[in-house]
Amino acid sequence: MDRRTPLLSALLLALALSACAAPGPAETTPAPTPEAPAETTPAPAELVWTDQDFSQDFTAEDGTVVMSVDYLFPDIQNYDQDPAWSAIHDYYATEGAAYLENAQELAVYASGDYQVSKTLGEEFLPYGEAHSYRVAYQTDTLASLVRSYYANSVTGAAHPANYQFSETFDLATGERLALDDCFTDAGAARSRILDTLAEAGQGAGFTREALEEQFNDAYFYLTEDHFVFYYQPDTLAPYAAGLLEFSVPYDGLRDLLALELESPT
Repeated sequence: MDRRTPLLSALLLALALSACAAPGPAETTPAPTPEAPAETTPAPAELVWTDQDFSQDFTAEDGTVVMSVDYLFPDIQNYDQDPAWSAIHDYYATEGAAYLENAQELAVYASGDYQVSKTLGEEFLPYGEAHSYRVAYQTDTLASLVRSYYANSVTGAAHPANYQFSETFDLATGERLALDDCFTDAGAARSRILDTLAEAGQGAGFTREALEEQFNDAYFYLTEDHFVFYYQPDTLAPYAAGLLEFSVPYDGLRDLLALELESPT
């Protein structure tokens, strides 16, 4: 007769069942979560100037070239990457199209001159026009461009026409800056500029009154250390004198400048 107590029997049964139980899952160390790659800001695109070409030959009915135009206007590579660049592109695209439209109208007169010359047995000189540009000053925030226009468009004219134009742009917005935009006090700046021009032109006989009368706000551009103001041929002086330019250093206007002028890029 088994004399073991019920408590001892229960204990032995529990030990037996524990020995037969399946082992629990092994403890594992969770793998580290990979870090997401750091976000990088793409480098700003570089402003690279290129050309908008509006060149064209115009011919008479017999195929003779009566007028040739070679218009090169500024453009910016990949201008669609920046709204400001697109605005500058559009500005010069409009200018170039206007030049070409005027040329198409003038070509009608060139063809007429050719027919008259042909009838009279005289030599005909084809009309010709050209347009070019250069970047006079550029930083990360500003660009100042100078354009040259040449025309030999009238048979028998005493001389060809030469003119200069210019634009200064805010590269953050694409806005063309007027002269007044360059100063905190446009009136004081203008007076000081004219004083400087009068001093520079005194030796050539240009009075302050004449300089002021022919002064055109649009005729200026920037360089590394000065403004350049210019007068078209046959305005301030006879045509033979050509284009007249006057430099006004930034230092003399520093207290009135609204622009942040820095070393060119």
